[in-house]
Amino acid sequence: MEPTKKYLSRRKFLSYLFTFPLAVGVVTPLALSAGVLSPPLSLKPLPPRMGVANVKDIQEKPIEFIYDGYPAILFKSGREYKAFSRVCTHLGCIVSWDEQKKQFHCPCHGGIYDAGGNVVSGPPPAPLNRLKAWVDKDVVMVQREVV
Repeated sequence: MEPTKKYLSRRKFLSYLFTFPLAVGVVTPLALSAGVLSPPLSLKPLPPRMGVANVKDIQEKPIEFIYDGYPAILFKSGREYKAFSRVCTHLGCIVSWDEQKKQFHCPCHGGIYDAGGNVVSGPPPAPLNRLKAWVDKDVVMVQREVV
C-alpha cells in the first residue's frame, strides 16, 4: 500500500501566507505594550548620581544644569532642595521657568506646570519628572527616582 501524499491547496497556501503576517502585526505591538520584550527593572542600570553645586554657592534663584544629557533645574526653599527634568512629558520639548509666575511653560503646545512640576493646563499627560535631591558633604546631589 502506497502512502497518500497530502498536497497543500492554493487556497490553504494563500490563507497561511496572509494569516501569518497579520498575526505577527497584531501580536508584536501587544507584546511590546505589555512589556514582555523589555528587561525587568532589576536588570536595568540605576540612573546616575550627580553633584550639582556646592551648598554655599546656591542662592534663592534656581540653578539650571544638565542631568544625564537633558536639561534640569534645581530649586532651594529654606533647607529643602527640589529638582526637575525640564523635558515636557507631552512631546519632549524643553520647558522654561517663569520666575515671576512661578511656573514652567512649554513653548511647543502651551503646556503649563506649577512650581511642583504638576500639570496646570495644556496637553502634557503627566507631571515633570522629579529628581531626588539631597546634600552629601556640602554638595547638592541629584538622581532620577526609580519607580
